[in-house]
Amino acid sequence: FLSFSFLVFLCILEVKANLLQFGIMIRATTGKSAFPHYSTYGCYCGIGGKGDPVDATDRCCQVHDCCYGKMSSLGCNPKMEIYSYSIQKGSVICGKTLCKRMICECDAAAAECFQKSTYHLKYAYYPNWLCKGASPDC
Repeated sequence: FLSFSFLVFLCILEVKANLLQFGIMIRATTGKSAFPHYSTYGCYCGIGGKGDPVDATDRCCQVHDCCYGKMSSLGCNPKMEIYSYSIQKGSVICGKTLCKRMICECDAAAAECFQKSTYHLKYAYYPNWLCKGASPDC
């Protein structure tokens, strides 16, 4: 039982660490906190996603979801991997291990996409039932 509890603890720790890394990356590139700014935005930022992205920022999240899907299909675990990176002159530089680097690059691309996109307050806390249409292909 002890070893199972320890494994569960490690899994929870890793998930939080990965989300923390992504959040730090977002803050460094946009100046905004990941939560609440990007955790409940539009149809794709946050958990799940469906329909047409509401704007360019939401499209960043949709592309990020696709990137994570691609990483999963390659055998990587994007929600659990803890990766190394640095931020130099506002740009994210990812580490060298293949899966970890690719996951980091997914997160970096999303953070840089957020930086280039306009954030619209009307899409913060956007109700999921308003997300209509077919989801874009990855």
